[in-house]
This record gives sequence, C-alpha cells and structure tokens, in this order.
Amino acid sequence: MRPEMLEYTGDLPVRARVLSISEYPYHWHDAIEIIMVLEGQATVGIGGETHLLGENDIAVINVNEIHRIQKSGGANKLLVVQLEADFCASSIRDFRYTFFQCCSAYHEAGAPEKYTAVKATILRLVSWLIGYPDEYEQINIINCLEELLSELEYGFDYLRHGSGIQAFEEKQVQRHKRIYEYAMNPPGKTHSLAEMAKALGISAQHLSNDIKVRFGLTYQELLFCGKCMEAARLLLGSDKLVRVIAAECGFSDVKYLIKHFKLNYGCTPSDFRKKHGRSGEPLSESKYEEYPLLSILPKVAL
Repeated sequence: MRPEMLEYTGDLPVRARVLSISEYPYHWHDAIEIIMVLEGQATVGIGGETHLLGENDIAVINVNEIHRIQKSGGANKLLVVQLEADFCASSIRDFRYTFFQCCSAYHEAGAPEKYTAVKATILRLVSWLIGYPDEYEQINIINCLEELLSELEYGFDYLRHGSGIQAFEEKQVQRHKRIYEYAMNPPGKTHSLAEMAKALGISAQHLSNDIKVRFGLTYQELLFCGKCMEAARLLLGSDKLVRVIAAECGFSDVKYLIKHFKLNYGCTPSDFRKKHGRSGEPLSESKYEEYPLLSILPKVAL
C-alpha cells in the first residue's frame, strides 16, 4: 500500500516537482528524496521524528526511509527532488552503508557552509531539468547529480559524522561500516555488542563508549530504531499480525517491539496502523497541488 513507485522521464535518474502539500501520508520509495521549502512551512515526519521546515529549509530522506509531509499554517510550495537508488549506488562507493542526516532545521546553524553549498547545487540541478533536456543538458544534469551526491556523502553521511559536524578519520569510518554490516546481516538476527566487539578485535566497553560518544545513542538504541522503522513499513504495507511483524524484525517477543516502537513513534504498533493505515487509501489520493517546474525560476535566479 505505502511503497511509492516512481517514474522517471527518459533516461534521467532524477525527477523534480513543485508541490503545495496539505497532507502526504507515511510512505517510502526506492530513491533519495530532497525536500526544499520554497514558500510557507511544512512539517516533515522522518521515521519517528518530526521537523518543522520553514522557507529555504531542506531535508533529505534516505532510500526506503518512512516519511510523511503535512502543511503547517497556510499554504506552502515545496520543491521535491528524487534520485534513483541505482544511480546513487553507482555514484557512491558502499552506498548500502550510506545514511544521510541532512535537515537544515536540525543543525544548519552549526554547518551553514555545507547547507549553502548543497542548496545551490540542488537549484542548479533543477535549472538544468527545466524544459526537455537535450544531450548537452543531460550531461550537465548527470555531472550535477554526481556533485550533489558527493556533497551529501562527505557532508552529511551519518557513519562519517555521527551526531556531530566534523568528519571522522577514514579509518574510523571504515570501522563504522563494518559495525553496520555486522549489525544488519543477516536480516532479523540481533547481534550482541560483545559479539560485534569480538569480531572487531576490541573490548565491548570500548565499543559501547565509542558508539555512544560518536552517535549520541547506544548500540541497542540504534539497532532498535532500525528495527522499528522496518516494523512501521510492514504495519502500513501489509496485513501481517503485529506478533508476526515482531518476529520478522528480530524481536524475540512482541512486547519488546511494543516497548521500543512506543519509544520511537510515540504509540503502539497497533495504534500506528490505525492512525496512519488509512484503510488502504492509495497515495494517489494524497492532498497536494502540483505546479509547473518553471515556477521555480525566480528561486533559481537568486
């Protein structure tokens, strides 16, 4: 029900739309999505967190990351850019380990230069997309996409920056990728911190402290956050019983899913399904109005 299938024009691995959104319910898609507020405000729910975006704010949604968009106050106008996952994987080495944490309402004040650069690249990309791109413009679009992904990778990758702004040493980044790989494979299996520390050749206490300091969350909190997001997708995208979903997401007992889901989403899994499931309402019935991409020209000119 909730996975959104995206269609791209021609051979380009990107699409851009200008939307005025009243309500776009929880969904996810096989793409990186960038939301930029052109006018007004919007409330963007990413996973279990909610962010209020004002004019010129941006937020990046990761591949298959559950999210929703609602208006806040009066009408808004949003630029929504979506980048095909396969193209992102071909442009970023080890893309499967990449998780962008980019929300200007969250920490732009601490890194204004990074946000200024990525916003400028987004607007330049859209300027190339306006109209029907010829062969020359398509080359510029691809080059601009690769530049944008590079800015996101080296400026906003969670495994590269953690909860801070300064990038870690490359050696530490590689360790984080190993931790991510060990924690997530095979799906549904929970690895203890001690098992992971042994595989990395360090003490469990050292690993525990390192994760907490760098990411602001404990290993278990990070692990359960990911499991709860997978549970949220299954709650909205299937009719499976909650206890079945708990088992598929690696919870030994449904009570642990309920406990951690309430911590991450503020409600029980059943209440989340009742509130956001919409009784099978398709995403095509979301409340929004679309404008021509040309309407962004005054913004691009700035």
